[in-house]
Amino acid sequence: MTASAAFANVRHLAEQAVAEGVIPGAVVLVSTEGQVVLHQAFGKRALEPQVLPATVQTIYDVASITKAVVTSVLAMQAADAGTLRLDEPVRRHLPEFADAQSGDAKAAVTLRQLLAHAGGLPAHRPFYLSVPEGPDRRLRIMQAAAREPLAAPPGVRSLYTDLGFILLGWLLERVGAGRLDAQARQRIFAPLGLQGCLFSPVGEAAAEAGPRPAELGAVAPTELCPYRGRVVVGQVHDMNAFAMDGVAGHAGLFSTAADLGLIAQALVAAWRGDAGPSLVDRDVVREFWRPAGVAGSTWRLGWDGPANANSQAGTRLSRSAVGHLGFTGCSLWIDPARDLIVVLLTNRIHPAVRDDPRFRLFRPAFHDAVLEALD
Repeated sequence: MTASAAFANVRHLAEQAVAEGVIPGAVVLVSTEGQVVLHQAFGKRALEPQVLPATVQTIYDVASITKAVVTSVLAMQAADAGTLRLDEPVRRHLPEFADAQSGDAKAAVTLRQLLAHAGGLPAHRPFYLSVPEGPDRRLRIMQAAAREPLAAPPGVRSLYTDLGFILLGWLLERVGAGRLDAQARQRIFAPLGLQGCLFSPVGEAAAEAGPRPAELGAVAPTELCPYRGRVVVGQVHDMNAFAMDGVAGHAGLFSTAADLGLIAQALVAAWRGDAGPSLVDRDVVREFWRPAGVAGSTWRLGWDGPANANSQAGTRLSRSAVGHLGFTGCSLWIDPARDLIVVLLTNRIHPAVRDDPRFRLFRPAFHDAVLEALD
């Protein structure tokens, strides 16, 4: 069977999801043993204000995948360099991480716990509503996150939280002496030659990154945002990240499928200990990709693993794989032992955010179809 024929069901599922309005469109990339075996666009990148096709160069807001491929990778590099230690307290680098209500509990929270969503912080706070606009709004949001009382004792359980990664982004900026997007460009994107991976394609962060090559595809829009009063395109969908100038530890990254695949491939090469330049040492990436050891949790350090049941990664992917989901509809899964990478980029929240159970069925079925094709 040819590779094209093997992926017929994958294509059918993507085309069906587009035809039934589950997603406007998608870009799919599958790589195994260092070779891309499927890279294809489906449907439209935009439905409003005009209908525009998706292409393999389309840039998507990858939302919380930022936590994995930027914040966690920069933390890996800092741990590799010895500027951070996973079991040291957050307060060593962020003395602002304190509040009277939590007492001494915050003093015990470690970097490892923040990376594993086990620091006890609440999931979300709408800082974009409570912190007024102004030239130092980004800093004031990070300070507000640092003052937030704990919702649970640290280390007891994993509670998925944007706040922990807002703080990790601030901490990395402090120890790395540069804003998160600048560090990502210098230490991740540039070494890999990435041109379609950036923060805020429209806005301050894009201006600092320099012009994008003309051959790169356009950006897929997200929702008709009631707060901004327009269809959002080229600015991060997440409102806290938007209020932070589009650059945050929990969200803000935009990417093509190909560039996400190249970051994943570089991490797989590091995990395998392949010869040549590497983003990070083998032992460090293996430490970050191990289960974090929190009871009842699938979290690694900045990365997730497939749950034993009802996983959005499907039923066929190895349970030792790592990956991350994005609220916008994107996902990245990596099985390093098999040298397998699966990227799915969609803007399922365009033109409106909705809780569509069909999408929660589509994504695991898609991943199962990929693994079935490969097997």
